[in-house]
Amino acid sequence: MSTIPDGWEELVSALEPHVSPDWVRHAREHAGQAWVRLIALVDAHYQLSTPRIAEKIALTMADLAVGRESEQAGWNELRERARDQRLDVVALLVDTAPRVLPEELVPLFVRSVDPASVTM
Repeated sequence: MSTIPDGWEELVSALEPHVSPDWVRHAREHAGQAWVRLIALVDAHYQLSTPRIAEKIALTMADLAVGRESEQAGWNELRERARDQRLDVVALLVDTAPRVLPEELVPLFVRSVDPASVTM
């Protein structure tokens, strides 16, 4: 059993509002296992790579506010703010992954979150 790397608990705490309680439980209970950390990171990245519910609601509400420009602008601002927050969390995840994974698993993380980066 390996040790829990520095930065893992901070990353899990940052991801906690954005992933399921089940994800958080597994990430904490099995943090000492590098492969579990890899799977958890890839899974969180996958979940956060698409718009979340707040973005979808704001987009729909903006679409429904046709003819009410100030209301539409407000919903668009909420959508953009939610998107920016989500992308900030994705960036934190990507930046932290090399520090919380063993060196030999980092290429697997990169390949999983950015398949286009893999050269043949």
